[in-house]
Amino acid sequence: MIKIIDSNGSIRECVKIAVDTSYPGFIRADFISKIRKGYKHSEWFPQDEFLKSNPGVITMLDKTPLVIKEDLGVVTKSGDNYLQDISKNWKKDIYVGIPVWISRGKGESQQRVIIKNDKNKLYIDKKWGIKPDKTSQYVLSFNVQENIKPQGNVLPGVEAKELISKMIKKAKKSI
Repeated sequence: MIKIIDSNGSIRECVKIAVDTSYPGFIRADFISKIRKGYKHSEWFPQDEFLKSNPGVITMLDKTPLVIKEDLGVVTKSGDNYLQDISKNWKKDIYVGIPVWISRGKGESQQRVIIKNDKNKLYIDKKWGIKPDKTSQYVLSFNVQENIKPQGNVLPGVEAKELISKMIKKAKKSI
């Protein structure tokens, strides 16, 4: 029997725990009833919450990879084949295989695949076309589409001029 702490903070005994690939981000715990003979059931717990309450069980989980949280940040430094964000403290190689996308700033719209990472540096599969710098923001996500072109929050020049002109005319009428 495996002792766990459930979502309510209760200590319980289960017969098996596993990462459930049918429900990404959840860990399944299998229980056998002590009251009803032969009755078995499973319960699912959010992965982060479960591992925080039960840090010792990670070694008992099968080799199914845990779901990795998406992340984003601002580049502190970059080289031909890496970017660094000193505000991060990632687990070693937790982002291997995940795309990194430069969403803003220098090097905007480039996408690469992470081949390894340490606590605050991401190493990529091929050189940057344009090296990101301190103006660059990045996103780590499997949901990044190829060839994304970010759209700013600024209206194109002609539309902005027309809008401002209309606002001025409206303001003059109300005076």
